[in-house]
Amino acid sequence: MARRNRNRSSTKVLLLLALVAAVTAQTYGSYEQPGDNTNPGNGGTNPGTPSNPGNGGTTPGNCPTCPPGGKPGQVCEDPLTEHHPGSKQLGTWPEYKGANQKTRDGCRPKKNFIFMVSDGFGTASETIAREFYQYKQLGTNEAALADVDSILPLDTLLVGAVRTKSSDSWITDSASAATAYSCGIKTFNAGIGVDPKNRPCATVLEAAKAAGYTTALVATSRITHATPAGWSAHVVERDWEDIIAAQQIGDNVLGRSVDLMFGGGRKFFIPKSKSGSGRNDERDLFVEAKEKYGWKSIVQSRADFLKLTGTKADLPAMGIFASSHMAYTIDRNATAEPSLAEMTHTALSTLADATSDCDSPGFFIMIEGSRIDHAGHTNDVAAHVHDILAYQEAVSIVKSFTKNNPGTVALSVSDHETGGVTVASQPDLTKDSGSFYKWNPWILDGVKASIESFDTTVAKYNGTDFKGFITKLLADKQGINDLTDAEIQLLAKAVNDQQKKTYPGTDQVDWALSTLIAKRALVGFTTHGHTGMDVNLYAINAPGLRGNMDNTQLAHYSAEYLGVTDVQKKLNERVARQKVTLRKRGEFVNEEVKHHKH
Repeated sequence: MARRNRNRSSTKVLLLLALVAAVTAQTYGSYEQPGDNTNPGNGGTNPGTPSNPGNGGTTPGNCPTCPPGGKPGQVCEDPLTEHHPGSKQLGTWPEYKGANQKTRDGCRPKKNFIFMVSDGFGTASETIAREFYQYKQLGTNEAALADVDSILPLDTLLVGAVRTKSSDSWITDSASAATAYSCGIKTFNAGIGVDPKNRPCATVLEAAKAAGYTTALVATSRITHATPAGWSAHVVERDWEDIIAAQQIGDNVLGRSVDLMFGGGRKFFIPKSKSGSGRNDERDLFVEAKEKYGWKSIVQSRADFLKLTGTKADLPAMGIFASSHMAYTIDRNATAEPSLAEMTHTALSTLADATSDCDSPGFFIMIEGSRIDHAGHTNDVAAHVHDILAYQEAVSIVKSFTKNNPGTVALSVSDHETGGVTVASQPDLTKDSGSFYKWNPWILDGVKASIESFDTTVAKYNGTDFKGFITKLLADKQGINDLTDAEIQLLAKAVNDQQKKTYPGTDQVDWALSTLIAKRALVGFTTHGHTGMDVNLYAINAPGLRGNMDNTQLAHYSAEYLGVTDVQKKLNERVARQKVTLRKRGEFVNEEVKHHKH
């Protein structure tokens, strides 16, 4: 009898749970339910779609002042003003002051998508940058600790988090992550714009171009590096940057897809016989770009960059401002290279002007703060933070652009986290029971140069007074005036190991130098590589993006908003129909006729 009663009780419980689930579904909506102010809809991991945004309600970060069921692209009030009335952006941040898209009666509404990537930027890095900036602006540690209101431009836009694994690893690299964001598929680490079977996949940028949108890439790395390449090229190995450069100018299975490019990487565009070239042949891609693929403007200095008029007549145009990567922000010569904010501003102004015609649907642009990642690899916390703040300047410009250009959706996301950064570390495992429950942002304020700017000088040292040499150098470059004998010995060993190649393929000097500032600032690192941590997602005018989602979902979201999902499918069908695969050195091969692209 007792057993039957327990069974009846269990049945009642199950029925009650089912009833609760049904009521909950009615109350909170489903993935097919757009939602309104009292019924947000998408509370799960499905981010929604532009035609089914879900979160048009009061969920923080999802356009709370927009009408019920708010649509992507409509200008929304900053969530900060409603949910955090005491918060403020500390300091002065740049605003967009360029051309806005013209609108006329009878013209179709514009749709613009700004996809920002903060390479290697994790949640702890945002905290470090914010608190360093507070200290920098307010002047003392006490004042910075007392300030509870100050935030960075990104902080008002947080809507969720993104999972980052690739098809062959829990820890992604930038190539597979870029392919996820651009193609909407998982692929292997090192794969650029290809699926796991080495077949090219059409990117959202390529689909947008095919649909009549104007397109652009901006990066502080080489423009041929993994992230910008992931939107504009198709190779099975990310290191084939000479092939990537050729594809970016138009020698591509899907033709030229980029109208505007700003970044570094000149060495992959010039012939092998020229000094500093990174190519394996004598192709001059700057000449080919103009003569064969119709590029109208190519600039290679900040002075020429400042002369760009921003009219559609200049497109397609490219600015290649460094032989390799552009300089870290902390090292940048402002007369030689434009900043990320300047490139972002000029790109948006150019795109706005170029798409003002009635028949233009709008634009797509990918903007990357590339060198955040590189500093993370080195564990150079000062260079890392300064590039994050430079990225925040670009975000500020994008935020102000969206206010005056309806139809613009913007999002910011990292491809992965780099360095395993932590705020507070335990510097001595033999003596300390834990961290000191603090970190020292003022240490970063004394750093005047990146480790990259002087590591070669250290690595090649062959004099007789290493102690005197390194003591003066680190005082000048890093603001370190308390170098210990143990640290000097550590650095001397690193120099010796690197010169003798004791550990081939490693940067012993960089790694030894990076410990000095990190230890003093009490910032921790767990690796010189990437980590598998989720990364933050920030968005503007994008109801429906919320919660935790996979990186591939952002490609589908951007494609649907621009209305190019079917175009992307057709491009992929075209590639599949031609049986195009990728072989060594990035050659495109038609399996049926054995025709080599080049």
